[in-house]
Amino acid sequence: MKRIVILVVIVGVVVGFATKMQPGDSKQLAAFASHGAEKVWESVLGSPVPVAIALGTFVLTVVYYKVKGKSLRESVEVAATRVMVVPVLQGGNEAAVVARARARATRTQLVADQIALENRFRKLPEAVLKAEQDVCYTEQSVADAEAALEARIKAHAEMLARLESLRNEKSAGERELTEIAAELKKLSEVV
Repeated sequence: MKRIVILVVIVGVVVGFATKMQPGDSKQLAAFASHGAEKVWESVLGSPVPVAIALGTFVLTVVYYKVKGKSLRESVEVAATRVMVVPVLQGGNEAAVVARARARATRTQLVADQIALENRFRKLPEAVLKAEQDVCYTEQSVADAEAALEARIKAHAEMLARLESLRNEKSAGERELTEIAAELKKLSEVV
C-alpha cells in the first residue's frame, strides 16, 4: 500500500511539474487521455456483459482464495495472474483469396531469402580460402618472431655472461694492481 501511495505522489509531482513547464502540451495530453477514457467507457457501455463477467470472476476468485486462508494481497495476486488463454481457431474463417495471397507473399519472401543466402554462400569458399592463407602467413610470422626472440634471448644471455666475466676480470685486475702497488711501496722503503 505504501508503494502505491508513493507512486501516486511521484506521478502527481511529475504531472504538476509538466503542467507548469508546458501548459499547452499538458492540456493536449489530458484531452487525449480523457478522449481515450471516454472511448473505453463507451465500449463498456456498449457491451457490459463481458466486463461484468470478467469483474465477477475476478472478485469470485479473490473471495475463493481468501476463504482458503490466503491474505487479501495473495488472493488478488493469484486472481490477477491466473489467466487461461483460450486458443482461437483461424483456419476455417479465412477466405481462399487471402490464403493464396498469403502463400504467394510467403513464397516470394522465401525465394528472396534463398537467393540472398545462395549469393552469400557463393562468396564464402573464396573468403574461407583467403582466411586460411592469412592464418598460414600469420602463423609463419609468429614462428619467425618466436625464433628471432629465442635468438635475441640467447644473444642477451651471452652478453650477460661476457659482461660478468669482464667485470670479474676488472675487479681481479684492480686487486692485483693494488697488491703490486703495495709491494712496490714496501720495496721502495727497503731500497
